[in-house]
Amino acid sequence: MMNKAKSIIVSVCILSLLVYAKGSWAQGCRKCQARHKAANALTLTLAQASRLALINNFEIQLAKYDTWIARTQDEQAQSIYDTIIEAEVSYRKNKAAQTSTLAGSKTLDNNYNIGLEKKFPTGTTVGVDFTNNRNWSDSSFATLNPSHDSALGITLEQSLGKNFFGLQDRGNIKITQKDMAHAQFISFEKIEAALAAVQTAYWDLVLQRELLKIEQRMVTHAKELLNINIEKIQDGLVEPPDVIAAESNYKKRINQKLLAQNQLQLKENVLRLMLNIEDRDMDIVPQEAMDMKLLTPVLEQTLQKAFDNRQDYKKALNKIESNDIALSIKKNNLWPEINLEASLTRNGIDDHFNQAISKISEEDNPNIYTGIDFSMPLENRKARSQLKAAELQKARSLVALKFLERQITIEIIDQVKSCAVLKQVAANAVNVAELETDKLAAEEKRFKYGRSNTDTLIRFQDDMTQALGDAAQAKFNYYAARIELERRQGSLLKKYWQGAL
Repeated sequence: MMNKAKSIIVSVCILSLLVYAKGSWAQGCRKCQARHKAANALTLTLAQASRLALINNFEIQLAKYDTWIARTQDEQAQSIYDTIIEAEVSYRKNKAAQTSTLAGSKTLDNNYNIGLEKKFPTGTTVGVDFTNNRNWSDSSFATLNPSHDSALGITLEQSLGKNFFGLQDRGNIKITQKDMAHAQFISFEKIEAALAAVQTAYWDLVLQRELLKIEQRMVTHAKELLNINIEKIQDGLVEPPDVIAAESNYKKRINQKLLAQNQLQLKENVLRLMLNIEDRDMDIVPQEAMDMKLLTPVLEQTLQKAFDNRQDYKKALNKIESNDIALSIKKNNLWPEINLEASLTRNGIDDHFNQAISKISEEDNPNIYTGIDFSMPLENRKARSQLKAAELQKARSLVALKFLERQITIEIIDQVKSCAVLKQVAANAVNVAELETDKLAAEEKRFKYGRSNTDTLIRFQDDMTQALGDAAQAKFNYYAARIELERRQGSLLKKYWQGAL
């Protein structure tokens, strides 16, 4: 039995030397690693990480493209006012059999025509045409052979019923612009959600670094306990099971530290992806800590911010405005189609092209036309049905707005309450962690004087580890809740991005 005890003592002595040697070597390695990491580290504040995300984050970039693509619809809608140019060049050789010998057996026709047409916001369409026809015939009865007929004309069309003075055209453009604003609101929602995820990942990384520090701290406590037990067994003050328990505790703490280090790498990779940082060897080092200095949000101010800034609320208001425009268009669809048409054409005819053109202005040979077209289905069921649908759609959008207002109010009230509760929980958890730390420190003093035991110290170390971890997690929960509150009140993006898409 004595031999077995001596062998345990010898083993413990050897272990103590190994632990000391390993500690010295590890300390030297840590110094080298610290110098290397300092040279290859990216230190970020929360604001810097947020602004970097607004530039680099893939989800945010995709959301920006959604808005840019939607904006191209404005040019498409405005294209109804584009100037249209038309040109025609044709040649016809006609040797078809004729019913009269007076027409001849062969005719040649050449046409050179050009025209411009433009629609204006008043619903007026103006066209200018310049036509030229050259005709040659083998008929002996032709007065001019070849003959050139040149004409310059202007036409005007004006809507007086449906699309009264361009009402529908302008309305459709306004609806397109409302759709563009709708797409931008959706993009801002996506960007704000992505930014909230980045900030949560930032604080999650802060949390993991704090948890790693806790594990490193507990490794130190476990190592000190093991060293004290090694010294005491040499003096015969403790039994071998105490040393074995201390060694087991020390190795468990090392494993927990390794797991925390691995988890830290995983959290860094999450934030690295969100910030689109390609250097995988670069450490991301948050510069901010989770303190409890954040002011408690005031419900009335938070509600006001939500109704001023939330993108979904702006979307709902935008939808109502769009429905108002659509309703006015549908009312106009009940009107008949009444189109005023007018044209003035002057022409010149000669056997030479230049002389035919000059006669357009020299001779008084106008061709004037005015007319009004009227068209309307007697039942007009389609227009009436569309008007009814537009009225119901407007009523529905008003109900949806009221429902959204109620949802926003409840969301904000609940989130403000959650922030207040989580802040109190975090404060209590920090206080518990301080008490557990003091408890362990007091018990360690008692142990040094032989008034405690190894099992109690290990249990107190577990209590302290749990309390410190709970405090860190509670602070993270509070910070995450504050981010969610800012997202729900629509003010998160405004803090870091003053520009527009």
